[in-house]
Amino acid sequence: MKGGQQVFALDIGTRTIAGLIVKKEDSIYKILAHEIIEHESRVMYDGQIHDIEAVANGVKTIKEKLERKLDIKLERAAVAAAGRALYTVKSKAVIKTSPFIEITRENIRDLEADALSNAIQILSEKSSQDGLKNYYCVGFSPIKWFLEDEALDNLIGQKGSNISVEIVATFLPRTVVESLLTVLARCDLGLESLTLEPIAAGDVVVLPSMRRLNIALVDIGAGTSDIAISRDGSIFAYGMVPMAGDEITEKICEEYLLSFDEGERVKRELATGKTVKFTDILGSQWELSADKLLKSIESVINELSAKIARKILELNGKPPAAVLLIGGGSLMPGLSEYIAGNLELPKERVGVKGREGLKNILGSEDFSGPFSVTPIGIAVNSLKGTHLSSYKVYINEKPINILAQDKPTVLDALLYAGKSSAEIFGRPGLAKTFTLNGKLVVAKGQMPKPAIISMDGKSADINTPVHDGAVIDFTPAQDGKNASAKVKDYITDTDKMIIKINGRDFLIDPDVKISGRLVPPEEEIPEGASVTIHPKDMILSDIFNLISFKPESMTGKLTMKVNGIDAGFATPIKNNDEIDIFWENIPK
Repeated sequence: MKGGQQVFALDIGTRTIAGLIVKKEDSIYKILAHEIIEHESRVMYDGQIHDIEAVANGVKTIKEKLERKLDIKLERAAVAAAGRALYTVKSKAVIKTSPFIEITRENIRDLEADALSNAIQILSEKSSQDGLKNYYCVGFSPIKWFLEDEALDNLIGQKGSNISVEIVATFLPRTVVESLLTVLARCDLGLESLTLEPIAAGDVVVLPSMRRLNIALVDIGAGTSDIAISRDGSIFAYGMVPMAGDEITEKICEEYLLSFDEGERVKRELATGKTVKFTDILGSQWELSADKLLKSIESVINELSAKIARKILELNGKPPAAVLLIGGGSLMPGLSEYIAGNLELPKERVGVKGREGLKNILGSEDFSGPFSVTPIGIAVNSLKGTHLSSYKVYINEKPINILAQDKPTVLDALLYAGKSSAEIFGRPGLAKTFTLNGKLVVAKGQMPKPAIISMDGKSADINTPVHDGAVIDFTPAQDGKNASAKVKDYITDTDKMIIKINGRDFLIDPDVKISGRLVPPEEEIPEGASVTIHPKDMILSDIFNLISFKPESMTGKLTMKVNGIDAGFATPIKNNDEIDIFWENIPK
């Protein structure tokens, strides 16, 4: 449900499910109602749904309570996948370009398409099965552009012999998305939007005005600790540590022989700083100070903080300026200090962030604390339209799943299906360059024959928007032929000579040389050759090759005139000369 700028946001966590109804009014996001419940048992591990039915029952409970509160019917939900599911692949692509022709947006499009195709191939090879069947591609971002191995900010209009790009492509395992979709389907809910938990949290905590700062945002839940890092105006890296609050609970259970639920209760009471009472599985009752309990689990708190710090350093390359902690696990006493110590930051540079610091968020003030940030982020992310929507299309009868921020096109579907730019667009034939009489000449290759595309039986092109269930028929493009340059193609009328011999016109081809070698007009010009074309340098004796007369076979006096003037065998012949040759006596 998103009618009237409202959204039903669901945060399905490892320990709890939170549901919000949020309405956007101008720049204000108002929480109309919220519900939180805990899973009755451990139905999720590390952010992954293990018991579909149990999680669906929890979501159904939340949905029904919110429907009664607001007297509405909820039909769609915005959800988020845990950062543990995010798989990133870096890939590169290189294409050849003419050093004499400006690089165009089409060149960039082809280059990006090749890089994404390479990323999909890399993932497919790494997977024990078919990577395209096991992962959804959720998008990609260029990291660096290169012109002949020199990094540039913008390649448009540049010239060079090759261009390349390095991208980071992001993927979600099919099981993660499918389990979320199955839970929603069991509750009669459609998918309004899908995002990643660290992206949702970053949307509301690390505002654009803050992203010039090098900040690490860490969402410490029960199963995973998700990380997003900002720098130079954007959130540029995401990561995950497969350890969070559950490991602390398990350590408490191990130390004092507690059931998991009792250990979870004890862990939460530690945040109060008071004496904690509990009963172990043998029936023994305990009463310990919070300080003593914390001392007994110090090792696991330090281990979690060290893993978070290592992941931040791996992604950022150095300690960030500050670390913001959100999520229920961030409330563990001493955790922020341990993280600061492991990053060698002043302890005041690591702090817990709650809903209280979020701008433009009103309503349900009792829904607060660091736990509330991600659910609010999921709602805001969906209402802003920066989420991913799910589409399933068929390309040549093969199902392809797409997650896209905007309405995807046929081009998106083809790229996600692993089609290369050569298959989609075709390659223009390679150009050929050479010098002709000292001047540079570029012979262009033939243009490719475009791919033939239809959708649902109707003609379509790469920009046609696709819909869920679209059936696409695709015939790959055909590459254009490489440039062909024959000498005869560059001989002009001014290069030829016309002479008249005994009243008959003769057309004299010029002298053509490739790298100093005389060649016939049919010769193919090699790449990079030096070609010269000049009118033939002739003397009068050369014309006997053009006519059937042979002076040595004649008797009598041979008379030769050029333009009416007596001439000899060595007389130079020029364009438009008139030549007369005759003998006084009849030949033998």
